[in-house]
Amino acid sequence: MRKVAVSLLTLVGLLGGTLAFVFFVYPGIVLDVMAETARDAAGLERKSIMVGDHEVVYLDGGSGQTVVLLHGFGASKDFWNAVAARLTPTYRVIVPDLPGFGESTKLESANYGMKTQAERLHGFLDQLGIEKAHVAGNSMGGAISLVYAAMYPEFVNSLMIGGSPGVSSSAQEDLEQLVSSGDNPLLVGNEDDFDRLMELAFSNPPSIPGPLKREMVARAVQAEKFNEKIFADLRIEGGSLDRYLEGVSVPTLIVWGADDRLVDASMAAAFSAGIKSSKAVIFDHCGHALPRECPDVLAERYLTFLADAP
Repeated sequence: MRKVAVSLLTLVGLLGGTLAFVFFVYPGIVLDVMAETARDAAGLERKSIMVGDHEVVYLDGGSGQTVVLLHGFGASKDFWNAVAARLTPTYRVIVPDLPGFGESTKLESANYGMKTQAERLHGFLDQLGIEKAHVAGNSMGGAISLVYAAMYPEFVNSLMIGGSPGVSSSAQEDLEQLVSSGDNPLLVGNEDDFDRLMELAFSNPPSIPGPLKREMVARAVQAEKFNEKIFADLRIEGGSLDRYLEGVSVPTLIVWGADDRLVDASMAAAFSAGIKSSKAVIFDHCGHALPRECPDVLAERYLTFLADAP
C-alpha cells in the first residue's frame, strides 16, 4: 500500500491540477482505480455469480490447478492481490468477497457463522464447476478454510491457514481478551478505531495519504453495523475450532506473523499439533495482515508448499 500511495502522489505532482483535484476531492475513485490496477497486474478479472440468495463477487485469473484465497473479517477480495500476482502464472486463482463483505450480498436475515460460510463456499465452488481446490485463508478466512477442509475433505487438495483465531492454546489471544472485555478492535466507528486496528494488524503500519485514509475510514464506519451483526453470528455459533482439526487430512501449511498483535503467534503450534501432515512457519517482522504486509515471502513459501501438494 505504501509504495502504491507514494507512486500515486508522484503522479499527482507530474500531471498537476486535474489529477490532484480527483485525488483530494474524490479519493474513493482513486482507491477503486488502485484496486483495479492491482487486479490487472495480478491477472485477475472481477466476476459475480448467484449462490443461493447471495450474489458473490469474486476475482478470477490464471490457469492450472485452482487456488482459493479467503480474506479475514472486515477485509475483501483485494486483500490478496499482491499474493495472487505471484500465483496466477502457475495456478488458477479465485478470490471471493465472502458473503456479508465487500461487494457480495449482505442480508440482515442471513447467518454468517463459519459453518454456514463454509457451506456457502462449497456452493460457490460447485456453481463454478470446481471439483477440487487448494484452499487458503487469513484470520477469519483461515478459520472458514479449516472448517471447509474438515467438512468437505474430498474437495480439497491442500490447506493454508494464517493468523486464525479459535483453537485452544495456553496463551489467550489478544483479540479474545479485548472482545471479552467488551472492546472489539475489529469494529471501526471512527478514525481512532481505524488507527488502532492498523497498529494491531501490522508490524509496521503503512503510511496512508490523508484523503485516502479518510475514505478508508468512511468505508469502514459504513460497514460497522453489519460487521457487528456478522461478529455476533460468529460468536453465537461459538465453540472452539478444535473439533475440526482431526477432520483435516490434506497437507496443511500454517503461517503466522511473528508480530501478530491480534492472534498470538503461539497459536500456530496449537493448529499444527492438531492437524496431521501440517507444518508451521513464522515470518519475522510481519503482523496479522500477513498477505498485505509480507506478500512476497508468503507467496514464495506458499508456492514451495503447493509444488509438493497433490
